[in-house]
Amino acid sequence: MVSEMKSVGAPQSTGPAAAGWPLRVFAVWLVVAVLLVIVSLDAIAAGRFSDPDDALRLVQVRDWLGGQSWFDVRQYRIAAPEGVLMHWSRLVDVPLAAMIVLLRPILGTAQAEMITMIAVPLLTLLITLLLAGRLTVKFFNGETVVLVCLVTCFGLQLLFQMTPLRIDHHGWQVVMALVAMNGMAARDAVRGGLVIGAALAVLLAISIEGLPITAVILGVLALRGLIDRGPRPFAGFAAATAALVLGSGAIFLGTRGTGDLITHCDQISPVHLALLAIIALGSAGLALKPPQRWPVALGALAAIGGVTLASAWLSIPQCRGGAFSMLDPLVYKLWYAHVTEGLPVWELPLPMGLETVGLPLVGLIASALLWRDAGSAAEKAWWRDHALVVAGTLVIATLFQRSSATASGIAALSTGVLIMRWLIALRARKPLRRTAGYLVILTMVLPPAPLLAWTLLSAPFAPAAKGPEPEVPAGRCDFAKAARALGTLPATDVLTPLDIGTFILVGSHQRVVATDHHRGAAAMNDVVSAFVGTADEAHAIIGRRHVTLIAVCPHVGEPATYRRYAPHGFMAQLLDGQTPGWLEKIDLAPESRLLFWKVRG
Repeated sequence: MVSEMKSVGAPQSTGPAAAGWPLRVFAVWLVVAVLLVIVSLDAIAAGRFSDPDDALRLVQVRDWLGGQSWFDVRQYRIAAPEGVLMHWSRLVDVPLAAMIVLLRPILGTAQAEMITMIAVPLLTLLITLLLAGRLTVKFFNGETVVLVCLVTCFGLQLLFQMTPLRIDHHGWQVVMALVAMNGMAARDAVRGGLVIGAALAVLLAISIEGLPITAVILGVLALRGLIDRGPRPFAGFAAATAALVLGSGAIFLGTRGTGDLITHCDQISPVHLALLAIIALGSAGLALKPPQRWPVALGALAAIGGVTLASAWLSIPQCRGGAFSMLDPLVYKLWYAHVTEGLPVWELPLPMGLETVGLPLVGLIASALLWRDAGSAAEKAWWRDHALVVAGTLVIATLFQRSSATASGIAALSTGVLIMRWLIALRARKPLRRTAGYLVILTMVLPPAPLLAWTLLSAPFAPAAKGPEPEVPAGRCDFAKAARALGTLPATDVLTPLDIGTFILVGSHQRVVATDHHRGAAAMNDVVSAFVGTADEAHAIIGRRHVTLIAVCPHVGEPATYRRYAPHGFMAQLLDGQTPGWLEKIDLAPESRLLFWKVRG
């Protein structure tokens, strides 16, 4: 068995193990895909999305297939009549729409949509594993490819983004990051840079959340240029930045057109293209006339970065507070501060926190060990760069939980390689040490495992909780049943908590005041203010928004948050059965467990 790393830049192995690596990847994917479908059967049968964004993504695809312009991503059934201009990219809609159109004549619309929502996330996982395998086989044999793919699938935050019905953009962000990592491993710096830049352009078009990892990868390329003593040290950096700005411009024109040239903080806008152009021009100058001394090159890079940051600071001051700065402080406190994916790791439950940073942290340690043990300068250079990217993504994941999937995908390479070396070494150990080694490896790929095991083992011996038993919800709300009941009514405006608005949209023709999407900041403020305000204040907002129906699921967290904040507010009154005279409680869909009120008059 080949267990030693091939030199970076050496010819790829042409042996059977390396040549057959795609089949090995496919076998791993097939097993994992079947398991994911089995685990998701209940959600698939009920049409139950795990996240409101997935529901709204399907709404956006339906609107496009129903005749809405490719360039128009406004959601007209949110905050009607003006609607909400979304920041989502049509790029993510393309594979969903293509499969629906392909299957619809054969299966009908409903079945075509369901098959698509199962297949597209699983195909995204397959692409992810193929990219991880391709990166691995550049340096290692086919057995290591299998192990790296398995480690990738043990990244639970990554796997969640590619489960059936998870059709939002996060899985494609992981894919683009791995395309960029493959570009970093290319033998030719210019060709690799072009791949990196194109991948990052797609990543930023999908979501501007990719800006931090873009900065990390470009920073590593710039460092390569500083260290490289060859004739064209900054060629890869220049190629990447050129492809990034040109690709971003082409995608902007191809998906946004020229109808919306306003600066947005949550998507690539013309001002961002100008900032990327500054970096590209500066890196082109370094590539054409590279400084002979590294302090001069470092100063030039610092100048490029300084000019770019200063230009951003002066040209888009409204974005200094981030993409969510448009939110009212009350909405930020009662909604966004409770959105798990936007929280730093120290505000997460301990098991989730370990899950978020565990695999990237293990990957960073593995990269450092592999760098230390590297047998050639080329190997050291690769593991140095890999470690820097993993370190950067680890920091990002520590600050924003949603970035853990990308960090885990990148960290899987070094983690899998180190585990392979340990597995080989453990074969010669005695059974007791071998078992202990296997437990250590299990902890590496599932960092929360020891904590969960301790919790299960210690539960029978834990002291009984004092005070009254916590109130246990009666069960989940069935939004599909509620939506079907709403579909029998004439179209109207419905006031719902933010987190359930999209489930009403995807299952019925009704409109909602707001959903949990920050572009509708004014409408979101109206929803939150209505539920935490007095009944009279809610009545005024309801009249202004032309609401005739209120729908609440008492078994999710948002109503409880409103109740804690305003114990005597409108939501608290509704949950306590105190219905104001201008409302009438109705049993629209009793089996759904949602509560409904009709506005009188």
